[in-house]
Amino acid sequence: MKNLYILDDHPIVTEGLSQLLANNHNYQITTGQHHSELYNYLNHATPDLLIIDYEIQEHTALEILSYLRQKALQIPVLIYTMHTEFWIIKLLTKAEVAGIVTKNDKIDEIEKAIERILEENSKYYSPTALHIVLSIVGDQSAAKLVNYIPSPREHEIIQMLSNGLTSDDIAHQLNLSKNTIDTMRKNILLKSGATNVSHLMRIAFLKGWIAI
Repeated sequence: MKNLYILDDHPIVTEGLSQLLANNHNYQITTGQHHSELYNYLNHATPDLLIIDYEIQEHTALEILSYLRQKALQIPVLIYTMHTEFWIIKLLTKAEVAGIVTKNDKIDEIEKAIERILEENSKYYSPTALHIVLSIVGDQSAAKLVNYIPSPREHEIIQMLSNGLTSDDIAHQLNLSKNTIDTMRKNILLKSGATNVSHLMRIAFLKGWIAI
């Protein structure tokens, strides 16, 4: 059974989400309305996923993310919020949250996000959040962004490209021919919908394949 912790200072949200998830899924749900409740909980337990609003009373999700890093707690965080301001979404993506769902999205988006994060270990942006994220980077490859998942070898090559390695460099490190690497690069661009390596890096950042 997966353990979820929901942090939101609106009881109607925590109660509604708890009921939805408990009825439809085999989740153990814990809720809190203040960051101190969460911190106390983390002293004796580690949830599989944190679901938190961006703004909790006088605190923000960014402060909580900073706290998790300071404590070296590797817990994925799903943001569920009314805030859709450009700068907030940008800060959250840079903070490498596991997902963003807005309260303007359909309720099943929260279930999709939880499943994607917990079962596939990947990031998830709801349609509203994804539209904002894509506008940040000027990327209109939404369909490809959502569907393509690189293989372990493709992921390795994407990581190397993000570090500035050339096809020759990658071929040498992987003990493969340059022609093989060039072919794999072309396939990655095709599958991801990217037009070039720079475009691919933007997509990779959004999907959480690399960190910038």
